[in-house]
Amino acid sequence: MKLSTCGLLWLSVFFLWATIGYAHAEQSPLLELTHQLHCAPTEREAAALLAKLSSLPAQPFGIPSDNFNRNEKSLLYAATVDILLHVLYETIQHYPNLQKPAERAALLWNYCEMMVDDGIANLAINNAGEIIKQQAIDSFPEKKQGFSIWGFLKADPSNRYVPKIVQETAIWPLAHQDLVFRLFQQQCFPHPDTGALVNEPNDSQPPPFGSLGIKQELKLGEHYPYLWQSDCTKPITPIKPNSPPLSKLKPPPKFEQNSVVTRKHTVIFNPKPLVTLKPTVQVSSTTKNIEPALTVGQKILDIVSRKYAPPKNGEVPMVSTAIAGANSNSGAPLPLPPEDGLGIAGNFYNRSKITGGQSVGGGLSWHPISSFFIRGGVNYSYYPSNGKLSYSWGIGYDDWHPGTFSVQLNNWGPILQNEGLAVNKAVANIGYKFEADFLRPYNITGSAAISVPIHGDPVISTTWNWSPVENWFIRGSLQRKFGSQGNWNWSYNFGYSDWHPFTFSLTYDNWGTNKIWDGSQTDAFNFRKNGAISLGWGWAF
Repeated sequence: MKLSTCGLLWLSVFFLWATIGYAHAEQSPLLELTHQLHCAPTEREAAALLAKLSSLPAQPFGIPSDNFNRNEKSLLYAATVDILLHVLYETIQHYPNLQKPAERAALLWNYCEMMVDDGIANLAINNAGEIIKQQAIDSFPEKKQGFSIWGFLKADPSNRYVPKIVQETAIWPLAHQDLVFRLFQQQCFPHPDTGALVNEPNDSQPPPFGSLGIKQELKLGEHYPYLWQSDCTKPITPIKPNSPPLSKLKPPPKFEQNSVVTRKHTVIFNPKPLVTLKPTVQVSSTTKNIEPALTVGQKILDIVSRKYAPPKNGEVPMVSTAIAGANSNSGAPLPLPPEDGLGIAGNFYNRSKITGGQSVGGGLSWHPISSFFIRGGVNYSYYPSNGKLSYSWGIGYDDWHPGTFSVQLNNWGPILQNEGLAVNKAVANIGYKFEADFLRPYNITGSAAISVPIHGDPVISTTWNWSPVENWFIRGSLQRKFGSQGNWNWSYNFGYSDWHPFTFSLTYDNWGTNKIWDGSQTDAFNFRKNGAISLGWGWAF
């Protein structure tokens, strides 16, 4: 059948219209980034995407807009935020180690413009630069699961997810109160402690936003203009039962997903043009200045107030970046304190120098908050001369996890009885424990540090520990002193040491100072001159 000239013309016009319509159908960069996070195949990639998501500009709505890469005509669909919140929760379930970055992203945004008396609103900017709101009656691909999981839909749902970051600040009452105030009153996030919503009826104070003022069903925006593709091509590895930090948090049963999800790495967008939001509803003449929930101080507080917990089965704590100096009276290693109780750990030991000296001693450490510690030790020499009593002390912050910093001030001694604290002999130490995943299969860990004596030249050092068999170790430290007498030297230790309380340890310690090479030395390792053997027993409660 032949088409007439007129028919061909109309057909050409139809295809041209369809092509132009498809070409001008805008995609949602925010939804695309959310999909990448949803389908992230590794924890590292998910962490990078969370960092990118948290760095997006929150203006003008308090939450990154759908088209955040455009300066004009910003808009934000509530359905996109619902998907985003659901994916953040899902990320926490798939990658428990990313719990805090995912929570920070959710707590960073301001939801006041979107949460209204009548429900949830779509947002847009009109030509005058004003925020216009429209009740979100369009379809929700995730069926409002994201809003429901985080507690936005009703007051104190039994299965809402409570951010652990906020729970952990309870140890600092003033900081916790300030953070809750920011989240609840200034950002309209559900109250972390009570689950209350800001737009609940409250005679004592008005909500930070007004009603839409329109009770009839709105006809604008009935269809969400994007098609959310929740499938990815690569299955997600099931969460292991012993995965940390969410082991004690029960995910909402309604939203619990299968352990293996089949997904596709493609976001398919509906070519239907975006629905334009018209200023027929509430207009806000000014845009709020969005203040992030977690300031730099709060982020630091989040780190230092993190609840201390000993390693779980299968985890190996990393040794401190601070190493004892030459001629110190440091004895057997201290065990890690338990999670409960006062967090006190100590030991008793007998130290035998290879040259013949004998001494007994004990150490004590206390973790009052998180990984902050206060340490003290005493040493009594009973051979060849009796009655020589000395002690040592230390204070600071030292987390046993890899990928963490430590800040300490130590005086390893020996401090004699008439010297007081001998602060002038103390050494400040700033260190970092490497997070070298490729070395873990070989049971090798490493760290680096800068040590600055109160009186003396600074020293840089790196320490590496190899554990060929559980609790057995070989450790070496390389140090470089700066100053007029600057040189390289090294120290080493080996033996058996168990961080659990009520266990024995047997170690050989050579704290140096050992030169890298000295042709005049008959004993290149100074094994006898600088070495000592310590037999200890640790305890904790």
